[in-house]
Amino acid sequence: MTITSVLLIAGILATPSRYTSVDVEIDWDGSVKETTVNYRAIAGDDGRFLRVTRDFDPEYMEVEVLNSTYGFPGHPRDVPEWAVDTLTGSEGWPLALVIAFPGLRPGMTMEWTFRVQDSGQLAGSGLFYTYIADEEPDTINVTCRDVDNLEAGFIGFTETTRRNRRIFSSIDQDYKELWLSTASDWGEVQDILLESSRTSSLETPPDLREAAIEAGAAGALPRMRVSRGRVLITESLQLLPFPGGDAGFTVRSLQEILDSRRATPIEAATLLSAMCRVMSIKAPVIQATDILPLVPSPLGFYRSFILVNGELEEPSEYLSPAGWVDTPDTLWLLLPGGVLGEMPPPEESERGIEIWDISPSSGEFTLTIQTEGGFDRELRRKLAGMDAEDVLLAISEWFRSSAIYFYPESVQLSDLFDLTEPAWIIVNGIIPPVGENWIETAPSLNWSREGVITRDYVNVQYGNGIISR
Repeated sequence: MTITSVLLIAGILATPSRYTSVDVEIDWDGSVKETTVNYRAIAGDDGRFLRVTRDFDPEYMEVEVLNSTYGFPGHPRDVPEWAVDTLTGSEGWPLALVIAFPGLRPGMTMEWTFRVQDSGQLAGSGLFYTYIADEEPDTINVTCRDVDNLEAGFIGFTETTRRNRRIFSSIDQDYKELWLSTASDWGEVQDILLESSRTSSLETPPDLREAAIEAGAAGALPRMRVSRGRVLITESLQLLPFPGGDAGFTVRSLQEILDSRRATPIEAATLLSAMCRVMSIKAPVIQATDILPLVPSPLGFYRSFILVNGELEEPSEYLSPAGWVDTPDTLWLLLPGGVLGEMPPPEESERGIEIWDISPSSGEFTLTIQTEGGFDRELRRKLAGMDAEDVLLAISEWFRSSAIYFYPESVQLSDLFDLTEPAWIIVNGIIPPVGENWIETAPSLNWSREGVITRDYVNVQYGNGIISR
């Protein structure tokens, strides 16, 4: 074998798998949506296309494979029957129709087609469809019936019309996004998402009243009572991931949720909203998405909040016991009245203050930390829910990771579950003796975000990052 042949083989083996085209055909008769999706791909050596799946909920969806072939160009063969199966994970997870491609080799072409019939709540409420892709596939074609009130929003697509069909074809662009929706406005979307939640939240079972009394006994301020109620839910229930599809917006009765000790994000939010109602606090449920929809659509709204006095709480698996939404995690919120808002708001302050009061004679120090915006959320995330000993250990670890080798001896901190005031902590400790040099480099904590940190050094000389007596 020549050197050229070896290099050629190595080049083939290094070829990644990639989608070449996707064709989508959507039919909707006003209650049932039928979607046929045809994929074509070329296999590389990364094993990416050894298996493909299509999740579905058998309660309201039917999925079938219309064809599945693979092979080198000009020599296609059918995927054997034993390589197509329906699988499921643990209880509560959707089924998945799985196609395996046995004996796949780099350079082989693959083609498979799924047909999905959806008669669930969302499909019955309107024609909703979203397609978001990066560079792959090379070609995307989406065709749908031109039904009444159908609105389209797209990036990287062009639109044409043929008889009663609307056709959206991708153009040569790295990023592509297509949204289809028959919803008239965001108010209609809100009604679709919260129909089940609103019905369940009107109940007042005895267990709910007892939980509200327990939360209300923890503090007098309404905001604190809500925070305590949220902690009660997160510590008492197993919070499940968003199950997807209709199940993500279906809320069981409140008593069923309490009895099962399990809740999806919207069920947990509905439970907390009902608990607030019993405490005479208005706290409607709102939905959120991390993808800005191009047209009003219920798709993508997988996070559930409650809105209290203009502030937000989220009882879901995404958060620690103290609520926050991180800046890179910007969300769009469907606020009461069908208004699409943004969180965190763009003008949110990202500031923190460290005040280091150091005694030159004894080596004792007091560190006071005050926070705003994202720094406030980070402080709560680090320390909320810990007992005194664990807080001290966490502060010590924070010092160590910041290359600070002082000894924290005690910590005072604000109520990190009370979100009415910015979080603060005070750390007392001692600087170990280091001979003649005492301490040189000014101490500063490492934060995991960008922003403005102001540091003041009291009772010592500070200049050019150096501390002296």
